[in-house]
Amino acid sequence: MRLLLSFTLSLGLLGGIAAQHVGLVLSGGGAVGLTHIGVIKALEENDIPIDYITGSSMGALIGAMYASGLTPWQMDSLFQTDLYQLMAVGGIEDAYTWYFKQDVPDASLINLKFDLDTTLQTSLPTNLRSPVLSDWWQMLGFAGVSAKSGYHMDSLFIPFRCVASDITDQRSVVFGEGDLALAVRASMSYPFYFKPIRVNGHLMMDGGMYNNFPSDVMYDAFMPDFIIGSNVAYNAAPPDEDDLMSQLRAMMVTKTNYSVPCEPGLIIEPKTATTLFDFTTSKQAVADGYAAAMARMPEIKEGIARRVSRKELAARRAAFRKGLPAPVFGNIQFDGLNRKQTRFCENLLNKGAGLIDAGTLKPRYFRLYADNNVSGLFPQATFDRARGTYDLRILVKREKKLEVRFGGMFSSRPINTGMVGLRYNFFGHASSRLEGLAYFGKFYTAGQIKLRMDLSSRKPIYLEPAITLHRWDWFNSFSSFFEEVRPAYIVNREFWAGANAGMAVGNKGLLRLDAKYAQTTDEYYQTEDFGSRDTADATNFYHVTSGVLLERNSLNRKQHPNAGELFRAELRYVSGEERTDPGTTYTDRLSRSKQHDWFIAKVTLDKYFLPRKRVRFGMLIEGVFSTQDFFQNYTASLLRSPVFQPTPESRTYFLDNFRAQQYLAGGARAIIAVAKNKFDLRLEAYAFQPYKAIERNNTDQAEEGTAISERSFIGSGSLIWQSPLGPVWLNTSYIDGLAKPWVFSASFGYVVFAQRAQE
Repeated sequence: MRLLLSFTLSLGLLGGIAAQHVGLVLSGGGAVGLTHIGVIKALEENDIPIDYITGSSMGALIGAMYASGLTPWQMDSLFQTDLYQLMAVGGIEDAYTWYFKQDVPDASLINLKFDLDTTLQTSLPTNLRSPVLSDWWQMLGFAGVSAKSGYHMDSLFIPFRCVASDITDQRSVVFGEGDLALAVRASMSYPFYFKPIRVNGHLMMDGGMYNNFPSDVMYDAFMPDFIIGSNVAYNAAPPDEDDLMSQLRAMMVTKTNYSVPCEPGLIIEPKTATTLFDFTTSKQAVADGYAAAMARMPEIKEGIARRVSRKELAARRAAFRKGLPAPVFGNIQFDGLNRKQTRFCENLLNKGAGLIDAGTLKPRYFRLYADNNVSGLFPQATFDRARGTYDLRILVKREKKLEVRFGGMFSSRPINTGMVGLRYNFFGHASSRLEGLAYFGKFYTAGQIKLRMDLSSRKPIYLEPAITLHRWDWFNSFSSFFEEVRPAYIVNREFWAGANAGMAVGNKGLLRLDAKYAQTTDEYYQTEDFGSRDTADATNFYHVTSGVLLERNSLNRKQHPNAGELFRAELRYVSGEERTDPGTTYTDRLSRSKQHDWFIAKVTLDKYFLPRKRVRFGMLIEGVFSTQDFFQNYTASLLRSPVFQPTPESRTYFLDNFRAQQYLAGGARAIIAVAKNKFDLRLEAYAFQPYKAIERNNTDQAEEGTAISERSFIGSGSLIWQSPLGPVWLNTSYIDGLAKPWVFSASFGYVVFAQRAQE
């Protein structure tokens, strides 16, 4: 090899070294392909010229960035940012995540989406990660250079080609013209990771399926004098009869020739501990690529005599990137929608209001993506030289019309609850959805029907009429899902019908008004000494309620969060009539009624600190002030009183001593997050301080205790695994007020209830 390189060098000197051109071929390989950045670093540091680039998959992205005039140092910094890490996992920046658009939390663990005219097979998800954020940034990053090059990739800072796999015609496709962002997106649509994209009517997937090392493309398109390959891919082993994935890979992926088609040339093969989808170790991957290239640098220098100084390269790069057209959009069009749906999207983006820059467009764009009737967006910018602005075409992928959800809570304690939900989406002048939700179990049963309509107003607004039934069965004697038990000592039923109206306050805030008619029926015994022939006391409360809620929420999970913040302030009015019918265990058998009117104000702050550290901290503060008077007896008064429930476990106990008309409560958490935020060791401690505790007198009536004389505590320790379906956790809790204050449980799922009348 060394003799061949020497011979080639001699020929180059005879023919004029200035004519020597070098091509760089970059393979696919997912996160492992970040080693290509280190290879380019080493080449630039040693003044090795790069005259042409071809790439596949991740190699296409790295190659396109370099061909656009970015330095390898800029690329290295970019891939280490939190923004890129968020793109890699399919997330959205917090500043553009619309809490207003998010579903009210429920206990769902599995969501399946269908079109009414399709089978289950065609309704299964085709991607694990959302590409919407990376698509947006690639559109912005490549729009200017595509425009400056006239959409000819030979006119980029470095002439460039990338490959994608046309799975419609089952062939490899080479992109040398057109929108650079579209070409790169097609090349890196890794199967089941990013959704494939359609180009000119053909469905495109990852270039590595048919050509993962496009050295043949380099030779055919550019005919360089010397080819340097950076390869981190390989052909898979033959399929195994007991390995389904190996069989699928063999059917989908064509073997690639990982060599250069002619001499002279060499291939660098970096070795790194980075794995296919592990983008968190980009710094190490780049360093490994650099080391591999430096190890081959003597051979590279021997085969390539021509040099390009970094000063000369910087000047050329600056000249190319000077005057790139700014991302200002004039005409915005939507594909994939009917007329009414298009008008809805136009209103959201405020089309027709004149020119709009990327900074103004971005929050509106991601508000559209957050809509429940939209499953995906793909933007394509085309420069209009006459106007000096971009036309923007947005492909809107409709969400499937039907969604089925399954979930619940499954525990070693007697709180097992199943959940099933059904949602139908319909999209026109408004974005709407009709939803039915059912919970079933001995502890909690509920049914809810609601219709939500998101209007296309400039200010995000929704209307939501709803009807809900609940039943809580507070019991203490059964241990399995289907076991029969004796009558519970407290059963609480609630029916309400009404409407919510909400408006976004920024992207994380919600201002909500509600008005409801409600009826609660509480059945209970005033004593534990009751028999099967006894009848329970019953209190019915017929009332109307209206409230205003201001909420700001950036918590990262609907249960056991370890990052973000929740602030909630609520003011509510309640007016209604109580009717109490005593049972056989109560001495006074007369039925009584009473009018109740009260206001309640409640403020909650739930905040977490050091969100990116392994050890994190959190705090919870909650305060309640209510003018509510007592009901006819002690238990009825407790059931209607505000309650403090800081942990999922505490929501499954009826705790007398954590209920009061006025209270201040709070606590602290310490969380150790390990294994890439998949496991949490969570320690919590809370104190509940009522202004005046609700006490029982000798006639089972409620009366006020002495001011600030009693308080109660909750402590909790949990080991939580955030599984792909939902949380699995082991918990030990100390709860004041229980006969046995230490409780233990193993659980899977969510302790989440449907909205109550006074929420």
